[in-house]
Amino acid sequence: MKNLFNLIKLTKPIESEFEPEQDFAEVFERHGLRMGRMISGSKSGYMERYPDNLVIFNANVITKNGGKVWYGDLSFPPDTEIMQSICNTLRTNLYVIKEMDARFENENAGIAYWKEKAIKVFKPII
Repeated sequence: MKNLFNLIKLTKPIESEFEPEQDFAEVFERHGLRMGRMISGSKSGYMERYPDNLVIFNANVITKNGGKVWYGDLSFPPDTEIMQSICNTLRTNLYVIKEMDARFENENAGIAYWKEKAIKVFKPII
């Protein structure tokens, strides 16, 4: 049988507009949210199973001083408590926005733009 796949060996990292600070990535990871998290293999299937949830596929999480600190799928209310805990740990507001609002032509849009686009905002409760 003929091999249908070829292994591609990368000689350098893939360029991205996103370079997370290690501290942010570790905090999200400790709370169970891995970078690039995918909650379902089928977006429509997930939406059908959880029609009352606010689901943001490929969400971006932004902070005022850190810019884009995390990306992946989020579903509310299930992820509300986790996000609030992360917010409390980081002691900074977290702005959850759609993928396109922090990618491509918007990766350097700035905090004023991102705040305006925020679908959810978490503020620290200390």
